[in-house]
Amino acid sequence: MAKKYAFPEEASAKLEDNAVAYNAFSSALDPDGIDHGLAVLKDFGVKTSAKIAGALPRLRDALRNGVPRAAFEKLRSDLGTTNEELAEVVAIPLRTLARRTDFFKPDESERILRVGSVLSNAVSVLVEKEAAARWMTHPKRALSGLTPLRCCDTEFGAREVDKLLLRIAHGVFS
Repeated sequence: MAKKYAFPEEASAKLEDNAVAYNAFSSALDPDGIDHGLAVLKDFGVKTSAKIAGALPRLRDALRNGVPRAAFEKLRSDLGTTNEELAEVVAIPLRTLARRTDFFKPDESERILRVGSVLSNAVSVLVEKEAAARWMTHPKRALSGLTPLRCCDTEFGAREVDKLLLRIAHGVFS
């Protein structure tokens, strides 16, 4: 049973403390945040136009122009997976992947960014890139026995992985 507070001020203070803590963690792991997306693109080596004012237009422009093939290779290397496994998760057929020597199409770029965003969140929570890569490639009971990487093949799956990371960051048993 929840603790009842004798004074409304105590309850209000507790709610405010919880809100502050939640906002701090959720902004650190904000998977939909524009700044987070730009940071992931920067990690991929994508340069955004300084001429465009505002983070959202810069992110949209970068995705419309497509991420470079090097972004896929960096993500594959960071995860320690094969081209085949990552291509399956981001829904790019291997023959198409072989033809993409310069830039990916916008829809392909978004899927690559989705996986990169989740990996970035995993690194934020687990601190080390190798630990995050291991975590991403091993099945999790909280994800019905799927690997976090495999869940990233859909937007809803990626959000579930982000929610699991948020619970881990808060120390909630999952």
